[in-house]
Amino acid sequence: MKRSLVLRLVLFPLLLCIQSPMRAQDTNWVESTLASMSIEEKVGQLFIADCIATYAHRESESFRLARKWVIKYHVGGFVIAGGTVTDIAVTANALQKISRIPLVFNADLEGGLWFLHPYRWVRGRAPELPRYVRGGGTIFPSAMGIGATGDTTFAYEFGRITARESRAIGIHWTNTPVADVNINPKNPIINTRSFGEDPEQVGGFVAAYVRGLQEGRMIATLKHFPGHGDTEEDTHMKLPVLPFDRNRLERVELIPFRNGIAAGAKAVMTAHIALPAIDPHKRPSTLSRQVITGILRKELNFKGIVITDGMTMQGITDHYSPAEAAVLAIEAGADVILVPADLDAAYNGVLKAVEAGRISPLRLDESVRRILTQKSWVGLHKNRFVEIEHISREVASPASEAIAEAAFNASVTLLRNKGRIIPFSPTKRVHVITITDSPNPSIGDGLMAVLQKEVAAVTLSRFSNETGSETIARATKRMSIADVLVVGVYLSVGSWKGELGFSREIEMFLRNLSRRKQPVVLIAFGDPYVLARVPTTDVQIAAYSGDRTAEEAVARALIGAIEITGKLPVTIPGKYKRGDGLQLSHSQRKGR
Repeated sequence: MKRSLVLRLVLFPLLLCIQSPMRAQDTNWVESTLASMSIEEKVGQLFIADCIATYAHRESESFRLARKWVIKYHVGGFVIAGGTVTDIAVTANALQKISRIPLVFNADLEGGLWFLHPYRWVRGRAPELPRYVRGGGTIFPSAMGIGATGDTTFAYEFGRITARESRAIGIHWTNTPVADVNINPKNPIINTRSFGEDPEQVGGFVAAYVRGLQEGRMIATLKHFPGHGDTEEDTHMKLPVLPFDRNRLERVELIPFRNGIAAGAKAVMTAHIALPAIDPHKRPSTLSRQVITGILRKELNFKGIVITDGMTMQGITDHYSPAEAAVLAIEAGADVILVPADLDAAYNGVLKAVEAGRISPLRLDESVRRILTQKSWVGLHKNRFVEIEHISREVASPASEAIAEAAFNASVTLLRNKGRIIPFSPTKRVHVITITDSPNPSIGDGLMAVLQKEVAAVTLSRFSNETGSETIARATKRMSIADVLVVGVYLSVGSWKGELGFSREIEMFLRNLSRRKQPVVLIAFGDPYVLARVPTTDVQIAAYSGDRTAEEAVARALIGAIEITGKLPVTIPGKYKRGDGLQLSHSQRKGR
């Protein structure tokens, strides 16, 4: 594609400057460290514990807990539960000083370095101050948004920038990319986290993202093995039991994992899903030797780290104790236990299994060696500390933000434009309505920030599933003076949410949109499948993300400031097919 070629030409000199030469891991350090470790230290390496990295005093409860896990349980590392970019770096340095073996810091970076601390200008502050400062790393569209661009260069850049920024603050390992193929529109937990519904297309984006990450010395994790894209249950809440056999997995689910492994992914995360046709014991794949050792290790020839999905999820905790779940995962072939429901019980359960011979010393060393090998690969054996003064040089640079903005622009997918409603003319009076599952006082700010400068008038109403019928009725009256309505529907997947949906009041408001005299622009910010559940309005757009940057990109599309090129990477049942998307050239706006 022309855009892809231009992007590569612009970035190639930059890549030559910033990419460090590939270094092999230090085998001598791995083996000497392994030989020096006690059984207790080896068992501890198998665990990744939760860590709150928000600023806290050294004697605070959160820091004392993290210190205890390092000293008493010798944990291999931590997964970041929250904090600003500088908080994370300071916390990582403090914990690294305590641990004899270098710690690896892990995070879920599905949107980039998303740890933010936004500033919004308020009346009374200096008028010269910026109106908004994100306060964190570079945010990218959801994986499905990247898929909608049709350009794997964006996936590569997503990985490269995420690696560069995350390494700058002390994070070495990300639980991305999602390699699941989202072929079930009712999937309540994968959805926009997937690049799309076509296995080959998903595989291409997965491979590009892995290359970008690992060229920046960031451990990439393919998840959720052997594939979580065709479920209707959230594994945080229950254990899905799927009828798929080996042939089905080969045709659909395994294709992106093969691509990611071929691209060099260093880790794979298991799914808490049961496949009786593969494992007649109906164990979750996380605890299944047939899935991990049989398919992943032997058939796909994966040599890296196998990490479990979070062990606090009900797909595990409803059926197994923390100790037994940890032991079964190691016996199945996993190397790392992510956030056990009870670290003390899980650690001691594995330790007792080693002492009793249930887990052999050779099996334990096998996993610890893999973990140490990856710690060496990211350079922890040479330098485990973050240089705080370098963070502002690496994180959220204008160049990185420009690439992310280009990705957001390219992801906007126009599916309907009856009567050529967009682009808006400068004389239009616009009323924006935002609909969220829970109240959010900043939603719509990105739309407003762009539209206020470009149309005659713009007003805003915020609705959520908690909004009552009287509030909706009052807002509906105010909408009557607008020339056009812009309705943003923000439904995004999340842990322990269950089925995505609307309240009765919101459902009624959406049904009544088709009766409005004004043109209605409806935007799916997040779950694109929502378009199958709402009336067919004059204009329909899929944005795949509800981030402020996504709002700004959509607003630019509405006023004709950008070219619209996105293509739908999934099928919207009864409405649109994969590959649909109207192109709209960047042109002089009406009335100018």
